[in-house]
Amino acid sequence: MVSQFRKTPLALFVTSFVGFTASSSLIAHELQEVSSSTHEHANTEVITVTASPMNRTPLESAQPISILAGDELQEQHAHTLGETLAKMPGVNATHFAGVASSPIIRGLDGPRVKITQNGLDSGDVSRGSPDHAVTTETSVAEQIEVFRGPATLLYGSGAIGGVVNVVDNRIAKDFVGGVRGFYGLGGDTASNRREMTAGVTADHGQSVWHFDAFTRHSGDYDAPTFINEEGESVSSVENSFIDAQGANVGVSYLFESGYLGVSYGRMEQQYGIPGHSHHDHDHDHDHAHDHAHEATHAEGPYADLWQNRVQVHGGWNNPSAAFKQVELRYGFTDYQHQEIEHGVAGTTFGNRQHELRLTATHEAWQGWTGALGYHFFDQEQTAAGAEAYTPDSTTRKHAAFWLLEKEHQQLNWQLGARVEDVQVNERSFTPVSASFGVTYSMNDAWVLSANIAHAQRAPTAAELYSNGAHLATRTYELGLGYELEAVSDHHYHLHQVDRAGRVEKANNIDLGIHLNQQRFHFDWTFFYNRIDDFVYGAYTSINHLELHHEHHHDHDHDHEHDHDHAFHEGLPVIAYTQRDVELYGYELNTSYELSEHWTVALFSDYVRAKTRDGGENLPRIPAQRFGSDLRYQAATWETTLSYIWYNKQNRISHGESVTDSFGLLNAQVNWFPTQLANHNLSVYLKAENLTDELGLVHNSFLKEYAPMRGRNLSIGIRGEF
Repeated sequence: MVSQFRKTPLALFVTSFVGFTASSSLIAHELQEVSSSTHEHANTEVITVTASPMNRTPLESAQPISILAGDELQEQHAHTLGETLAKMPGVNATHFAGVASSPIIRGLDGPRVKITQNGLDSGDVSRGSPDHAVTTETSVAEQIEVFRGPATLLYGSGAIGGVVNVVDNRIAKDFVGGVRGFYGLGGDTASNRREMTAGVTADHGQSVWHFDAFTRHSGDYDAPTFINEEGESVSSVENSFIDAQGANVGVSYLFESGYLGVSYGRMEQQYGIPGHSHHDHDHDHDHAHDHAHEATHAEGPYADLWQNRVQVHGGWNNPSAAFKQVELRYGFTDYQHQEIEHGVAGTTFGNRQHELRLTATHEAWQGWTGALGYHFFDQEQTAAGAEAYTPDSTTRKHAAFWLLEKEHQQLNWQLGARVEDVQVNERSFTPVSASFGVTYSMNDAWVLSANIAHAQRAPTAAELYSNGAHLATRTYELGLGYELEAVSDHHYHLHQVDRAGRVEKANNIDLGIHLNQQRFHFDWTFFYNRIDDFVYGAYTSINHLELHHEHHHDHDHDHEHDHDHAFHEGLPVIAYTQRDVELYGYELNTSYELSEHWTVALFSDYVRAKTRDGGENLPRIPAQRFGSDLRYQAATWETTLSYIWYNKQNRISHGESVTDSFGLLNAQVNWFPTQLANHNLSVYLKAENLTDELGLVHNSFLKEYAPMRGRNLSIGIRGEF
């Protein structure tokens, strides 16, 4: 695949900045003293969760929370957010060939997993389709916080399955003590990746300035030999290139009782869309778009997206006797995503949204401390072109929430409630969520936790109004507002029905055991999630479809069908439906220091998902996993050998096939030069999938056509100044 990357002004500027920063950091070291730091992994149990106003650590929270930070974040960093978090217990990736992978939490993804940047929605269209990239960038992040299970109290119904919050320092709350910065360079062999990243934060009077940038380019990635969609034996995933760059600038003013800051970010990405074969494309009988397919298909389609993002953060400490702090967060996002075919934008998706969250942390009331707030969200999404399978939509939300916490001896009680008003076009919903949790500190090492949450979610516009070929998932999708009536063999009449969809209602329980000793760490969580009126796309038995459309004015979409006869061959039909389901499973994470130098770690996770009325399996549920790490740490270097086993997934839904088990063997060596210890400098060499094992990911729409990477060697350097 020949890269379609264009040298935009942003790309040229970003490349120049990160290159200059990386080359000049050693000179900066001679001009200032930087406190030394160790190269041990961050202890996630003592890191504060920024996504919650209660300032809890993961151990203090009744809801399961994991944090990826420090050296561990840098080691796991990948192009996509999903791949970065894919080794975290309870989290999988949609694995859309590594170009647009999103996180899956306990078998749930898409509109049920909220992706936020510094507590505000990411502002892209990744929740609607697996081929749409998440626009958060992990190479410049300080930490990533993952809420497993319903987190709707703060973030609304889009977080019924969990939240992933990416935290950076573009708007500083505190002074950094002079000038601080970071840089990194890296590359690999499987995709010929070249990556540079850099950032700097500096105090200036009463203000703190921040700037960061990254640039990343890679080609089609190598894989173990597999059979592609044309029936050929190949050893690379065609059309899986990536070209991405971005930059952020922010400034905050710090005063005696708080801070106020603003930031601006720009991101540009181009990436291939694998498995997007257009011999499956629909052909309307009116030939309105035939000219777009006459040219020879020399190169596969690719995505071209950009995003402008403005955020405003402010905090006011002790504004009155009743309140400890008032915090304001506002974000505006302007986003465009085009799918380019034969040099022409075949489909264009747009998103403009405003989001405002006002939170006030109050003093103790009847022994309960807490935070109450107001949340506003306004989103306008547009879609135009050959694959605009969902209509334009406007989503507006108003919500009020209240979180409470009370400590009594060894118990910490946690309560919360949220009421939301949601409008999707002309449809209105009122989701209500509440939670009750408790942690019990048996002693300094053992903590028991339990959390019960009731969460509700309104259906999205895509789930309500989808009607068209979605070639990224190789399906034809029909929303809740449509029905098919068989006319004859392979001939169907498409009806629009007056079905608004019901609010999903989830009742989830988490039980946890946590042990944190000097040499031994153990974390086990069991969950059970019972969801009424669960919305999902169910495969039908139809894969040879001729549609006869009703010719009428669509009041919801404000447009009229311009054809009444369309033909779709080879695309299985997915019809959104609502069923009562249950999901349950566990997450296990443990580590033990065998000696001063040797540490062994184990993890495992599992999720079972099925309907309650018939025991039918839900589609694309991740397989059970087992993993282990063996680490050796010395004064100036460390090495890790790890292995992850993916069980066979034979609990499949209609339209799926069994996915065989496989295992991945990985190794890494980090070297920390003592001469540059104050730089926190590390040079790393990483080897992934050493045995070149063929791994098919069951939860991927491209399971057969985009397996996991083959043997891959990466080398890079990271440092601070």
